[in-house]
Amino acid sequence: MSPAAEFQPELTEEQVAFYRKNGFLSIARITTDEEVAWLRGLYDQLFGERTREEEGGYFDLAGPRAHAGREVLPQVLGPERRFPELRETLYFRNARRLAAQLLGLPEEQVNGGGHMILKPARYGRETPWHQDEAYWSPELIPQSLSVWLPLDPATVESGCMQFIPGSHREEVRRHRHIDHDPTVHGLVTDDVDASQAVPCPIPAGGATFHHSRTLHYAGPNTSERPRRAYILVLGGPPLKRDNPMPRPWQDEEREALAKLPSLAAPRPSG
Repeated sequence: MSPAAEFQPELTEEQVAFYRKNGFLSIARITTDEEVAWLRGLYDQLFGERTREEEGGYFDLAGPRAHAGREVLPQVLGPERRFPELRETLYFRNARRLAAQLLGLPEEQVNGGGHMILKPARYGRETPWHQDEAYWSPELIPQSLSVWLPLDPATVESGCMQFIPGSHREEVRRHRHIDHDPTVHGLVTDDVDASQAVPCPIPAGGATFHHSRTLHYAGPNTSERPRRAYILVLGGPPLKRDNPMPRPWQDEEREALAKLPSLAAPRPSG
C-alpha cells in the first residue's frame, strides 16, 4: 500500500475555466514525494518484468510489434491488474476527484484505468502529435480525459507534455501509424501546426490533464535520466454515435496483426 499521508489538492474556478477553454491544464502537485518514490518502485518492477507481455500488455509503442531491437518507447497497459493497490493511491483518488470537476460529472460516475510509458535516458523516442480518441472505438463519443503524472522531473529535454490550445473543440483528425508501419501501435497526425504548441514542464508529482481530443506531443528524452510517466484515462459513460466514425488506421492495424498470429492487437489506450 502507498505510504503517503493524506493530500487533497483543489482546483480554482480559473483553472477549470482554463481547461474547458484550452483542453488541457497543468498543476504542480497531485500527490506527495513519498508516494512518487513508492510508485517508482512498482513502475520499475512492471517494466523489469515486462508485465503481461504475452497478453499484449507490454510492448514498444514506437516500434513494430515483437521487434528484437532496442526499445525506444516501452509501455505497460493496465498496471492496476498487476498491482490493484494502485487504485487506492492518493494519485488515483485525487485524479478521479479533479477529473470529475473538470468534466462536470458526479465523482461516482467517473472511473477508468491506467498505462505507463517509459522514455529511456538519452534515446527515448518522441510521442508524436496525436489525439487519444483516435485510438478508441469509432462507435462511441467519450466523456473522458487523461491525467499524466511524471515520476521524474518532466522538462522539455526529457519529454514533457505539449498541447495545442483549443484543439479539443475540433473533430478527430486523420492519423497514421508511426513510420507508416501498421504493426506499430503508436499513432501520429500530420494535421497540426506545432508552432502553436504549449510545453508544460512539471516536477515529479505534478500532473497535466487533457481532453480526449486535445492534440498533444511529448518530445524525445535527450536528458541523462529516464522519463517515467503514469497516465490515467478517466471519464463517465460514453455516448453512442448514430454513425461510426471512419478510422481506417485501426483497420490497417488489425489486418497487419492478423498476419502475425502469435500477436493480439493491444487494447487501445492513447
